[in-house]
Amino acid sequence: MSEPAQSQNTASVEAAIPAAPLESILCTGELLNRPRRPPDHERENLALGALVSALADSPRTILQTLADKVLEVLDADSAGLSLLTKDGNRFYWAAIAGAWRPHLGGGTPRDFGPCGDVLDCNATMLFTHWERRYPYLSAAMPLAEEGLLVPFFVNGKAVGTIWTIAHRHHRKFDAEDQRLLESMGRFASAAYQTVESIEKLKSEVAARQKAETELRELTDGLERQVRARTKELEHRNEALAKARSELAHVARVTSLGVLTASIAHEVNQPLAAIAANGESSLHWLTRDEPDIEKVQLLTKRVVAEARRASEIIGRIRDMTSQRAPEQKLLSIDDVINESLSFLHHELQEKGIIVSLDLTRELPQIAGDRTQLQQVIVNLTINAVQAMTQLAPADRRISVGTMLSDPETVCCSIEDSGPGIDPEHLPRLFDSFFTTKDNGMGMGLAICQSIVEAHGGRIRADNNSTLGGARFSFDLLRRRAQ
Repeated sequence: MSEPAQSQNTASVEAAIPAAPLESILCTGELLNRPRRPPDHERENLALGALVSALADSPRTILQTLADKVLEVLDADSAGLSLLTKDGNRFYWAAIAGAWRPHLGGGTPRDFGPCGDVLDCNATMLFTHWERRYPYLSAAMPLAEEGLLVPFFVNGKAVGTIWTIAHRHHRKFDAEDQRLLESMGRFASAAYQTVESIEKLKSEVAARQKAETELRELTDGLERQVRARTKELEHRNEALAKARSELAHVARVTSLGVLTASIAHEVNQPLAAIAANGESSLHWLTRDEPDIEKVQLLTKRVVAEARRASEIIGRIRDMTSQRAPEQKLLSIDDVINESLSFLHHELQEKGIIVSLDLTRELPQIAGDRTQLQQVIVNLTINAVQAMTQLAPADRRISVGTMLSDPETVCCSIEDSGPGIDPEHLPRLFDSFFTTKDNGMGMGLAICQSIVEAHGGRIRADNNSTLGGARFSFDLLRRRAQ
């Protein structure tokens, strides 16, 4: 979550006034000795149910809702959450309820303040009149008679504290207040992580939508521009390589444009799971006897599905990015499986059966993962398009790998379509040669360029075991340097 700008409510440390020792303002040990108010489970359950609803319906406001519920359930005068800034130098008050609400956005130093002491000790602390040690807090009115703070962490990393304050002389916190605040602290940890994941996912989806908009703008008149530029630079090789790289990028984005429905389907699956788990969480929380373990399990599922959606968007972003090729050690089987994941919904929707015949323990190759994925995706899309006239039951694709010789890894993609017209075979990989009404004639040329840049070769024939066309390419095995 983004942090606010520095607020004018944040006071500076008044070094001229001697600070009281920490022990003089701590009274944590008194919590167990004070009379303990009886727990109000119904009120607590209603508050937790409201928090789950807020997390599902309006995640951006969850921190303020949490502060409001802490104030209500603990019968406090002020309550809030302090979060560390990105540089880790200070806490900012991200949400406040009650009398200190005007101080929203203020904060305290990381190395000299009650929040920092709580994180350093990783324990709940009860303070009394903390302005005696931290003079800058005397500017935060009304003064705090007592302040109860608990830390919360996300993935083992200190994130901030959740706190409650009594401004009344007669309001004294007890062990029940400690239990409630620590329970709220655990919820704060899960909520913070969930909101972070949702915000990241929204950012990634927005980036994909922006890429799609740019794609629509690029494709208008692109074929004419590509033809002219390619012919113009054909006699200059440092320039021709750049043009090919740009064209390969456009081809990748164009391929993903064809797969928009598949991409949307893949992203919607984890989003639907997040909503379902959130609703189930609310159900288990609002029962007469809430099942906290069930809620914890469902919350973990929400976080896992958010990460899964983020990973899907990350793979799409890699495919649409334009960058210099990277030579890394790769498993050809991993590249194939990752590529087919992009096409899963497309293949399923068209009723195409895909069989994999991958040789186990093949040696690794050295190459650019994104470019090799582009080759697999392009060849598979061509196979899909070649079978459009067949009945769904007859549409089949076979993807296989093998070791051609001790130094060469081979990958083949076969289909059950009508095959390739023999007279077209000699020109199949020529730039701008196409047999499709709306084709650019660059897909196979780009595949050949990528494979040859990896030191391999690509070929096509009608020797498919399925009766249609077969495309295969070889890549040299590489060993780590």
